[in-house]
Amino acid sequence: MAVRLPFHTRTDAGTQLSTQLQKYKNAKDTVILSLVRGGVVIGAALQKKLHLPLFPYIVRKLGHPGHREYALGAIAEGGSTYMDDSAMQAVGLAWEDMEPIIEEEMAELKRRQKVYMVKARQNLEGKTVILTDDGAATGATMFAAIADLRKTKVAKIILALPVCAPDTAAQLRKKADDTVILATPAGFAAVGQFYIEFPQVTDEEVLALLESSAREMQ
Repeated sequence: MAVRLPFHTRTDAGTQLSTQLQKYKNAKDTVILSLVRGGVVIGAALQKKLHLPLFPYIVRKLGHPGHREYALGAIAEGGSTYMDDSAMQAVGLAWEDMEPIIEEEMAELKRRQKVYMVKARQNLEGKTVILTDDGAATGATMFAAIADLRKTKVAKIILALPVCAPDTAAQLRKKADDTVILATPAGFAAVGQFYIEFPQVTDEEVLALLESSAREMQ
């Protein structure tokens, strides 16, 4: 299937992504984990096509103190922290410079765990996990999530992304058990450049998608 870029919406991207994951449709002991928030829209589209349980996974980007959108690392809900040492060196920052950012993002991470009722999620040990988001530029959040999931003793991690920076894709393929990435275009600056519509996703939208997906699985 030819990939159509830019994607119209996240739902469009997730629907296209699902075509490459059909071997997991109705698979036993398999779940979709979507990074909050944008990834949940992708996950909801996958859930409709694959008929698998959908759950949120909370990971927070650790941005440069002076430019928070520039990811230097990420922290995941289980406590795994990933820092890009080369990026840190390039901007002249040390771990201690990031401590206030880590504290702030940990507080937001805990808030989201409560909002999205993460404790209600089933035990992931022994599960095959399809880990998804709306795309990856530096891959920081995905690296943190993968490290976190390894600690939970999942059976297998399938990384599923609509779009990813080429260098990041090469690194992620080494970390996951399997990868499905629809596009790795050159000139990658930000995930949003590969979407026509790329609005911020609200807590309310995430909860509505999760509730709708849960009803469909009943």
